[in-house]
Amino acid sequence: MKRVSAWLLVLSAFGCVALVGCGGSGATVTGVITLDGTPVPDAEVSIEPFDRTQGIGADVVRTDSAGKFEVKPHAKKKGLSPGKYGIYVSKWVNKKTGQLPPPEEAEMEKAAGTLRNVLPYSYSNREEGPKFTAEIKAGKNDLGTFDVKSK
Repeated sequence: MKRVSAWLLVLSAFGCVALVGCGGSGATVTGVITLDGTPVPDAEVSIEPFDRTQGIGADVVRTDSAGKFEVKPHAKKKGLSPGKYGIYVSKWVNKKTGQLPPPEEAEMEKAAGTLRNVLPYSYSNREEGPKFTAEIKAGKNDLGTFDVKSK
């Protein structure tokens, strides 16, 4: 009887750890990207730790047709932990056609040099640092509107 109880205890503990691990970690983050006050659809929003030595997670998402973005906790990623983040914004289109690349091909096309960023470079320039920053806390974070200026 003691063996069965011990095994049940071990299995219960393992199950609890597995459930916690499968729930995802990190904060939920929402916001809006605009260009001179107009929503920017299909913009790439990269949220990266301001202090890269912290190792507190990063994420890249796209805005919807209203310029809104959302980062949700994900079971297979570290997620956005509380801390200060830099926010970089770009919108990549085909140099010849001006069309958006399919999401699954965007990184390959960037590497091949067939895309151009139609937003001002300073908002995606990692050498100069982020134009936008945010303090992310545990739980839900509405970061508001980040307005990219064309001039």
